[in-house]
Amino acid sequence: MLLHQLRQENPAFQGINELVGFCSKIAIKILYKRNFNEFPGSMNSYFQTGDIAADSIAPLFIKDKSGELPIRKALLSWDKEIKDEASAYYFLVKLISNRIEQETAKSLKEADPFFGKILRSINHLAETNRINKATWFGTVYILERENRQITSKPIDPEFIENLPLYLFNTKNEIIVKNVFEHIKSETDFFPAIPLNALIRKIKSVNGCFLQQISAESHSENYEGKFSVEIIVNEGLSAVNDRLDSFYFGKGKINSTETSVFKNVLMEISNDLKDGGISRGLYEYVKPHMADLSREDYYKRYQQTLDYLVRLLKKEIAVRLDKTDI
Repeated sequence: MLLHQLRQENPAFQGINELVGFCSKIAIKILYKRNFNEFPGSMNSYFQTGDIAADSIAPLFIKDKSGELPIRKALLSWDKEIKDEASAYYFLVKLISNRIEQETAKSLKEADPFFGKILRSINHLAETNRINKATWFGTVYILERENRQITSKPIDPEFIENLPLYLFNTKNEIIVKNVFEHIKSETDFFPAIPLNALIRKIKSVNGCFLQQISAESHSENYEGKFSVEIIVNEGLSAVNDRLDSFYFGKGKINSTETSVFKNVLMEISNDLKDGGISRGLYEYVKPHMADLSREDYYKRYQQTLDYLVRLLKKEIAVRLDKTDI
C-alpha cells in the first residue's frame, strides 16, 4: 500500500510518483462531483479542473523547511487507524478535499475582491468560535457552534440562491443564524450552509447592493448599505487616471492603445461585479486589436495590463476595507 511506504523515513521515489498520480485522480474526481457549483457562471472558464487539481495537491509533495513531505506529516498525525484500502482512501479524500477548498478560496479571492472581503468576515466568526467548518464531498460548509461534523445530507449550494432576501438584510452573524433557522424549520436537511454559495448570495442581495448591519453598531435595526457599482467604478476611475497621467502622459502608450486599455479595464470591472475575471487578459484585448498575435501581446502589453488589473483590484479592496461589510 502506498501509504505504508510513505510512513518510512525515506519513501521510494517511484512510490511517491505513483501516489502523486493517485492523488491527482482523487482531486479531479472531487472537482467533477462539485460540478463547479462554487464558481459564478462568468468564472467557470477561468478555473480549469486539471489546474485546480494540480495546484491543490502540489504543496503536499513539496518538502518543508525541515525536509519533510507535508502529506507524510499529515499521515503521521492522522488520529484514525488506517487498516485497509477503504480507510486509506478516506484519509486521502479528506486531506485532498481540504487542500482543494484552500486552493479554490484562494483563487476566488484573487479573482473577486468582494468574495475575499466577505470570506474574511465569515472566517472571523469561525476564529471566534461562533461557528464551525466541515467538508462534505469537497465543499466546505459552516455549522452551528454545537456541531463539529455533518452527520446527514446537507443542502446543495444551489439551495442558497432561492432563499428569501429578508434573511440577508442584516450583518453577517445574523445572516448565518437566519439561514440556519430557515434550514431547520423549513427543510429536513442537516443544518449546514455551503460557504462559497453563502458568500455569493450575500454579495448579490438586492441586485447590485449589499445590505449589511454596521460592524460597530449594536442595533440589529441599523442598515448599512453600499453599492458594488459605485465601489468598482471608483476603483476603475482611479486606474484610468493612472493610465492617462503616467502611461499616456509620458508617451509609454499612444491614444489608440489607451482607448483599448480603458475598454478592456471596463470589461474586466464589469466581470468583477459579476464574480471575477472570466478569461485570460489576451482574450480581453484580442477583440479590440484583431491583428494582435498572442506573442506580440505578451511582448508589448502583458506586463502593463497585468499591473493595471492588479491595481484595479487593489483600489477596489481599499474601498471595501472602508465599508462595514
